Amino acid sequence: MNTKPFSELRSKMTPEQREMSKARAILISLHISLIELQESMGIPQENLEKELGIDLANISNLENLDDIQISTLFRYIEALGGSLKIVANFPEKEVVLAKS
Repeated sequence: MNTKPFSELRSKMTPEQREMSKARAILISLHISLIELQESMGIPQENLEKELGIDLANISNLENLDDIQISTLFRYIEALGGSLKIVANFPEKEVVLAKS
């Protein structure tokens, strides 16, 4: 099996493909973070099922989404007992876009 360094593969990507790859990596990181957050807080999925009003299969689907809606993310974080704040960072300042 021939393998190539990722840097070589990336150099062959178009700028659009590189941006898509970067976005997918961020979403995968979010997915892992949601699961790790839920587990680290010791909150069983059954509690999320009750708080979110959806069944376990749908919670699993939600955690595996490539594109999660902000409103769903707010509800998920609140079901864990937290709050979510979305901040846009600019060179001169930060702007809070939304918070629960």
